[in-house]
Amino acid sequence: MPDAEELNKLCVIIVDDPDLTDALITGFLEIGVRGATVVETRGMGQIVRQDMPIFAGLAGLFPETSGSRMILSAMPQSIIQPVFDLIDELVGTQEEAHSVICFTLPIEEFRGIRS
Repeated sequence: MPDAEELNKLCVIIVDDPDLTDALITGFLEIGVRGATVVETRGMGQIVRQDMPIFAGLAGLFPETSGSRMILSAMPQSIIQPVFDLIDELVGTQEEAHSVICFTLPIEEFRGIRS
């Protein structure tokens, strides 16, 4: 179990398929990811398509999607590669093409505050 000083990366994963999100969270538990936040999101293409009729002519440039989910998790560097391997494995087993974007950012400081 990593200690607080070892938490040094923010892993950001954007997934377009809710079932894939569920599989990722299950895999996270097996890998040892201790927590994650899942946020419902909409991409620029969806906003242009639905909320900006003035740009309706550009809507065809963006794929139609029903939204996506962003998973945020602070984790030790040692877990990053297993997480990326899990993503590669899960996306590779999907029958339909799905979109996943994932990257990490350094965390300068980390505090877990509970009341």
